[in-house]
Amino acid sequence: MEAGHSFFPSLVYRNLIFPWGNEDTQQLIDILDRYQVKATFFVVGDWVDKYPESVKALYDAGHEVMNHSNTHAHYPQLSVEEIVADLNACNGKIETVTGVRPTLVRLPYGDYDDNAIRAVRSIGMEPIQWMWIRWKLL
Repeated sequence: MEAGHSFFPSLVYRNLIFPWGNEDTQQLIDILDRYQVKATFFVVGDWVDKYPESVKALYDAGHEVMNHSNTHAHYPQLSVEEIVADLNACNGKIETVTGVRPTLVRLPYGDYDDNAIRAVRSIGMEPIQWMWIRWKLL
């Protein structure tokens, strides 16, 4: 599957990333449930603001909901304080909806430097990196 716009949340299961919009959230939950798959969803703060019911549905279905930043900024261009503020803003939104504070972050654009990693870890979170895989059906 090819990547869509970065502002959509992403399902990460092992090394796979599937961007999707809000309109298919329940269908995605149903498919994962049918195959007894639990996944981690990385969402941006804007998506949480727009679709809190979808965030809650993901969590209630037994999936993890984690941080993909609040503003989808390029973290290497920000100070430690700005990164921490961005992460905490998204964490707060997710925690308000699910009752659970995220511990993982999928860094926007996969873009990071030592400063970004220090900022992430300074608030007890761990960064998750991703890679693109193209599927070819035989």
